[in-house]
Amino acid sequence: MKNVLILLFCSWVGFSLAQEKRTELNLNGQLVGWTTAQFVDPFILQPGGRFVPVVTGKYHLVQGSFFDMEASLNVNGNTTFENWKYAAATGEIKPYRVWLRYAGEQFEVRAGLQKINFGSAKMFRPLMWFDGMDVRDPLQLTDGVYGLLGKYFFKNNANIWLWGLIGNKNTKGWETNATEQWKPELGGRIQIPVATGEMALSTNFRQVKVLNPLAAGIQNVYENLAEKRIGLDGKWDAGVGLWFENSTTITQKNNIQVPQVQDMWNAGMDYTFAIGNGLGATLEYLRYHAGNDFLVNGYALNLIGSMFTYPVSLMDNLSLMLFYVPGQNLVFNYASWARTYDNLSLYVIGFWNPENVQLLSAQSQSKNLFAGKGVQVMVSYNF
Repeated sequence: MKNVLILLFCSWVGFSLAQEKRTELNLNGQLVGWTTAQFVDPFILQPGGRFVPVVTGKYHLVQGSFFDMEASLNVNGNTTFENWKYAAATGEIKPYRVWLRYAGEQFEVRAGLQKINFGSAKMFRPLMWFDGMDVRDPLQLTDGVYGLLGKYFFKNNANIWLWGLIGNKNTKGWETNATEQWKPELGGRIQIPVATGEMALSTNFRQVKVLNPLAAGIQNVYENLAEKRIGLDGKWDAGVGLWFENSTTITQKNNIQVPQVQDMWNAGMDYTFAIGNGLGATLEYLRYHAGNDFLVNGYALNLIGSMFTYPVSLMDNLSLMLFYVPGQNLVFNYASWARTYDNLSLYVIGFWNPENVQLLSAQSQSKNLFAGKGVQVMVSYNF
């Protein structure tokens, strides 16, 4: 109910502002339909759809400053069939973005349900702190977070971000434990130019809500643990694109089996070869570690990813993604074709992966629809 009231209020503000001469008001959105088939045992077929209506408004003030807003819904649902028999159906209606922003030439302040993302990596993103964008999703949809975000842009292209989040009860990004919903989450980021590129330092502080597995005989006993994150990233153009990205999470010392240190390291490069219309190639390496010491002991996972893109024509694009897990000898394969018109986009995605392994799942799902061998067909219409 709270979210619906916020959405209605922002929409009312937008329509009210539309009565003024200096105001723009637009209604647009996206309509998506898809079907995913998994050739596993049992055979799984899942048709689904999503409708995202969006109201945007802008009120121009003096000297280049302005107010703008966005209010949108995510209306989605799907049905699952196993061996052609009905198995389950889900659906939901929830706010997607609900924010109001005041901005000028060198600053902006935005409040409400919004997307916050940053970092240099492209496939495996250690700094995916507040979003859940999946490189395999051609639409790059993600849930937002409730909070206040301020940015200031210096004339030398340096910039500083400050944020405060509250009311977010679900896990975000790579999180395995949710934030204590009504305790503020605070952080910031500063980015500066360095040679032919830029570097940035990010930090975030929050209270983690953790289920205590040692509370024998008592159900749903939670403990709050202090957590701090530090991130460092940079990117440069040196003939080839080069970047790195790190995120280190330090959790308060505890005896409930929560690792005190989690560190993720990413390094990558990309280049466009002069082959035909231009063959784009991207290579990334990720190391994830969790334990009670920095870098060593505990659990570690290495992941190598490559992505190739080729524009066949102005409307058609082909891409191939290959992910490899050394040590476990796991290989994940994704190939896709996309055709884009003015408002309509068509996608066909084929995948060939291990069946019982979840990879790159930034947000929990009831089923891993990219497991095993299969194909997904998607149609997206923007209005």
